[in-house]
Amino acid sequence: MFSNTPVYEVDGVIQFGLTKDAVVPDATDEMFVVPSDGVERLDLISYSAYGTPELWWVIARVNNIQDPLVAVPVGTPLRIPTRQRLASEGILNA
Repeated sequence: MFSNTPVYEVDGVIQFGLTKDAVVPDATDEMFVVPSDGVERLDLISYSAYGTPELWWVIARVNNIQDPLVAVPVGTPLRIPTRQRLASEGILNA
């Protein structure tokens, strides 16, 4: 079943599958604490950070959130990659 899965090396790390994770945690990430005013959905946090709700998956990936449909609890600290980093990785137009 997995005999056709591509295996390749990226930066000394063996990768299985078609692509490497687009976004991983980074020291340049900004920290955001989920406030008590109802902004607990990833699409709303994405809109606040990037001007679009479409990048919710970036926040989920960087914070290892497995179920993006579940609201993030109030007070939870989240890593938010900077717009500049996403632009340099080709994910967001600066």
